[in-house]
Parts: sequence; C-alpha cells; structure tokens
Amino acid sequence: MGAEEAQTERLIKEKAKILFFQKGFLNATTQEIADEAGVNRALIHYYFRSREQLLDTLLDETLQEKKDRVRNILTSELPFREKIAYYIDTVVDYGLTYPYLDNFIISETARHPDKVKMFCAKDRFKSSDLIRDALNKEVKKGKIAAIAPEHFMVNLISLCNYPLLAKSVIQTIHGMTDAAYRKFLVERKQIIFRTIFNEEMPELNRKEESTKHAFKN
Repeated sequence: MGAEEAQTERLIKEKAKILFFQKGFLNATTQEIADEAGVNRALIHYYFRSREQLLDTLLDETLQEKKDRVRNILTSELPFREKIAYYIDTVVDYGLTYPYLDNFIISETARHPDKVKMFCAKDRFKSSDLIRDALNKEVKKGKIAAIAPEHFMVNLISLCNYPLLAKSVIQTIHGMTDAAYRKFLVERKQIIFRTIFNEEMPELNRKEESTKHAFKN
C-alpha cells in the first residue's frame, strides 16, 4: 500500500471513529462515513469490503489502544495508589474522548454474543492479575480493607464506566448540558479515588515525557 492509500485509509478510520464513538452515530451508513471523510463511498468498500469489517477494525484498534494504556499503567513502577489514580484519569479521559465506545461494545456483544469470546481471547493479561501483589501488600499493611483483586477491579471499572454508559439518563435527570456533563466526569475522578481510598487523589504529572517515563514497563 502506497503512502497516499495509507493516508486515505487512516482518514476513513479516524472519521468513522469520530462518527461512531465520539458523536454516537452507532448506525451510521457507509455513505455517512464517506461524507464525513470527504471520500467516495466506493473507497469504504475498497479498503474495508463492508461497513461491518470497518466497525470490527475500529473496535479492535480502539480497544487495543485503551488496553495498552491500562497495561502500561498497571505494570509501571509507580506506587499502588498512584497507579490507580492514573488509571482513573486515563479511563475517564478516554471516555471523554469517545463517550459512546462502551455503549457500542455492549450493543455489539448483545447482538453478537460470540464477540465477547473474541474480545476476551485477545487479552494477554487480566487487570486483576496485574494489581494482585500490590493490592495484597496494601491489605496486609492495613491501608485498605481486604478485597479480592477481581472485586477491586470490577468496583473500579464500574465507578469509571457507568456514568459513560448512562450518559443520556444522567444528563436528562440532572438537566445537564454537554459542557456540564463533561465537568461532572472530570470531577468524578476525585470522587472515585476518594470513594476507594478515603483520601484525596494525588496530583498527577500530565507532561507527556514525564508520563511516558512513569509508565515505562
């Protein structure tokens, strides 16, 4: 594939990702994707053969990117509470960027149960295993109540992801504008950390190079 073709393929994927996961047009047609990307609809089929293949490609790449970020955090040399703080910050920010990603995953796995096995089969790690030793040390030191790593991670994931899944419900019940909802999610980072550890979330170093260094395996 030449440089120009590769650039066109990236453009289509990026615009489709915006439509599906950022704007929430989960049923966007190939024509709508082509219009968003400013290309002929035939190019969608040329690069991806079908809308379904494009969706599968986007979902796989987006989930893998998110998983890689999480793995880098949980396998870093950071202290346990800082790891969890970075995890919360990363997952919530990812949700702010792609607020409809988790809804799309749930709808896809509900329509195609076999996709659950496909998604899980690609995981080379379980987040609960990555925190097991560090969590047990926290428990032994009396810094956190005894809890199995699986329960800890399900609690953490639920606290981070539920407001994304319930976006329209939360906005409707509380009369939130999109801007107010985004502010609510950012505020929740501190709330989630405080709920788990009963203390303030540490200030994070968000400078790109410093973060890369902190997350280096």
